[in-house]
Amino acid sequence: MATDAFHQGKLAFQNNHPMSSCEYPVGSSLRAEWMAGWTESRNTDPGHFRSSTAGDSTAGATGTASEARH
Repeated sequence: MATDAFHQGKLAFQNNHPMSSCEYPVGSSLRAEWMAGWTESRNTDPGHFRSSTAGDSTAGATGTASEARH
């Protein structure tokens, strides 16, 4: 198990724990380190940038894709 807060945060993200699962006290340097690790792991995860709604903005604005073609 990781012993420093930064790596604990990274592991938390990698194991699908939400940011809110951080148990370090609000305002503590350990919480800030944990959050930084969690955020870094999220930002480097290629799957994080995929979105099930990507490309749907046109369909949402004009109706379904088939309606937009007619």
